[in-house]
Amino acid sequence: MYAPMGRVAKVLDRNGEVVPFRRSRVVRAILAAVRAAGSRDEWVADKLADMVVYFLDLNHGDSKTPPTAEDIDDTIEKALLSSPDLAAVSQAFIAARRQGRELRALEQAAREDPAGPEVERGHVLQGWNRARITAALVRENGLDVTRAAEVAAAVEQRVAGLNLPRLTTGLIREFVDVELYARGLSTQPGTLHVPRHDIDQWLFPADDDPPAATQSELADRASRRVLGEYALAAILPATSRELHLQARLHFHGLDTPVALAQTRLDAVAALAEGAGFGLTRQYPARAQGLTAAFARLAVLVRHASALTSGPIVLRRLDEALAHEPDLDRAALQEGLRLLAWQAPNPLRLEMGPPGAPGRDLVARALLDALAGEDAPLRARVSLELALTAGAFSDPARRALVERAALAACHCGEPSFRLSETGAGVSGGLFGETGAHRHAATLARASLNLVAPALAARDLAGCLAALDPAIEAVAEGLSARVRFLERVAMRDLPDPVAPPARMLRVLVGQSREVSLTPVGLATAGALVAGADRPEAETALRAGQQVLSYLAFKFRQCCARHNLTGQIGAWAGAAAARMAGADMAGLAAADPESPLRLRLADDSAYLPGTGLDPRLPVGSRLAHESALHALAGREAELTVSPDQALTGEELAALIRAALAEGAVRPTRLSLSVRHRLCRDCGTRSVATAESCPHCGSTAWAVPPGQKTLFG
Repeated sequence: MYAPMGRVAKVLDRNGEVVPFRRSRVVRAILAAVRAAGSRDEWVADKLADMVVYFLDLNHGDSKTPPTAEDIDDTIEKALLSSPDLAAVSQAFIAARRQGRELRALEQAAREDPAGPEVERGHVLQGWNRARITAALVRENGLDVTRAAEVAAAVEQRVAGLNLPRLTTGLIREFVDVELYARGLSTQPGTLHVPRHDIDQWLFPADDDPPAATQSELADRASRRVLGEYALAAILPATSRELHLQARLHFHGLDTPVALAQTRLDAVAALAEGAGFGLTRQYPARAQGLTAAFARLAVLVRHASALTSGPIVLRRLDEALAHEPDLDRAALQEGLRLLAWQAPNPLRLEMGPPGAPGRDLVARALLDALAGEDAPLRARVSLELALTAGAFSDPARRALVERAALAACHCGEPSFRLSETGAGVSGGLFGETGAHRHAATLARASLNLVAPALAARDLAGCLAALDPAIEAVAEGLSARVRFLERVAMRDLPDPVAPPARMLRVLVGQSREVSLTPVGLATAGALVAGADRPEAETALRAGQQVLSYLAFKFRQCCARHNLTGQIGAWAGAAAARMAGADMAGLAAADPESPLRLRLADDSAYLPGTGLDPRLPVGSRLAHESALHALAGREAELTVSPDQALTGEELAALIRAALAEGAVRPTRLSLSVRHRLCRDCGTRSVATAESCPHCGSTAWAVPPGQKTLFG
């Protein structure tokens, strides 16, 4: 391809003004044509821009008169027409040029009507102008000039009938939307806004809802409302959007449409020689010392939080720090606090299995910090300790596991994950090599399994009803990924910020999306005609539903070039789905005993788990089988109601790892409660003080200074 010579520095704009020549504008013009043609070969924009610059330099580089905007468009058109493979793109560009001429003609002919109402546009008053509406319809809705003029005339007739002295541009857009709806020219609103009443309520609520405490919180609420409506209207396909509104599906993070659902960072890769952000090698040497290591990780976590709406996962921190010569408990704990306060996102540390003394020291120090009295730290950070089958063969490793189990019983965090050591994934993203890589989950969704089970009441009917919902969720997730790709691959001015470079690489190479089944246990009971979700017939039916769902979802995602994973996190989706199904069942059969079953909180459990109030032993085999069908890690949770001691939890871990035991791919044991050291009251893990006596003496048993002292 031609190398740009760069001699053209100025352009004569269409308004007669001489402006600097910007290559990025050429790239964007070609990109717009590529996207209008429905092509995904956006890389050609950058290549063709070099050709355009070359010919501009050749034809105008020695001229004293700068090229005009029309000269640049002519050169772009010739470059596109020179390649037969880009016929559709060239036609799209030619159509866009023709539309631009029509728009400019409309704007030049625009005349304000002194007899019409005044129009409040921002902080300026303007006269009524029908041609301005016509131009907006051509530009924003893609209508031809004749059709746009008809719609604008109809809107003017509506406005004249109201006889109003003054209108806002927002109200005029509402009239335009109504006219487009009536003519079948649009199915979605052209304006997104926050009602003034809602802003008043955020500042001065009339009920018990907390008010927005600061300007940033008020701006955050308003932006989430507008961005959520934008994603629902402009990103999701019509079928996916309709099922989301009906609470049959739930697409997470609609209010953060340009953010990843989750980012997983590898600490070993981040601290290695040649690490960096995106394709830039920012760190030529390996981080030396704890201070340098935590400083680099803090920068990486802060940048990752700017592009992620969900948790930031930091893996293998113990392995990355194990060989540092200055390992010190206090320095490790201060480093953890530095990481925790770099981002508003929850930070999850994945470490283990226990191994070398250095790794064990890191694990003990971080466990001690999370089991201490720093409640804000514990609310922001969780730690997952991976174990192998040999964890109890060595007394030192066994002591670490049992101490960790004791910490969980006293403070409720961290959660402990038992896993088999698997093979690493080859390849790299930010300068890492071999098995060290960063990854991301691009988008998440949840699927209501109770709704099709209620409609069918038999297994075959339930599976048949799932087919269109699975197709819709795959199409919706694919649409969100395509939107992320468009955002990530934009032509940004240099220097490109590190978060944007990270987003570009993660979206370009990570193709993972996640679907959480909601209400699996209840759906199994409904299709099996069982009274209890934990009945044997209900469990078998649930396994069949999940097996079909996992297979079908992966198959649908593969057609969109995505990797579909079954997830376990549902957030607010379960409550939305429960409310919708309860209302539907109440309308269809108000006396049905199923209403009592669905009213139970356990009816809409996210993921593949049973009611955590059941004994762990009765859930272990079944949940392990469910997770094997889902092809993902098990997350068996110990309920606060079961009141296991540290020794009992350690015994459960030992039994799960024993020879011949049911061995899930991965097993997580979480104790989400705390014990007060002074009075022994059990509380939720997030409590900052004991609700009985007010003490903040958590975590450490009487007479013991630290858990690992």
